[in-house]
Amino acid sequence: MTFVVLKFLHIAFMFIGVALAVGPAVLLYLIARSGEPGSIGRAFAAAERVFQVSTASYGFGIVFGFIAAVVGTLDLRASWLVTAYVLVAVLAVHGILFDNWTKGVARAFASTGGFGAGRPDPLRRERRPLYLISAMAALIVAILFVMVIKPSLF
Repeated sequence: MTFVVLKFLHIAFMFIGVALAVGPAVLLYLIARSGEPGSIGRAFAAAERVFQVSTASYGFGIVFGFIAAVVGTLDLRASWLVTAYVLVAVLAVHGILFDNWTKGVARAFASTGGFGAGRPDPLRRERRPLYLISAMAALIVAILFVMVIKPSLF
């Protein structure tokens, strides 16, 4: 395959990964804030499969990006690429943390049918998912900046 085709596949799979990670994450956060047990239970139960496809897409994007860099004779140790590696790793950690939050909500609703009457709804007050979504969006923008501008940061 040529560099251009591999670069296209890298960008396409990364785009799919982002779309299937951030979009559903925002929707899950908003559904959780609605406080409606039926919606929360159904949405969070279905989220795992969407996030698995997102993770696979990110993985394919990384593989095609690596192959494209090798075929395109890019220096894999270039400062902009190393910066991108670090940002992608930090993005992955935030994605894992968000996934853990969604699984915790799904488990709570599956086992109890909700958080129970008379108990304050922790989903409406919890700030962690909003932080994680915001951080993921900022990291994605930073990765795009680094990949397009290719700054020499060190």
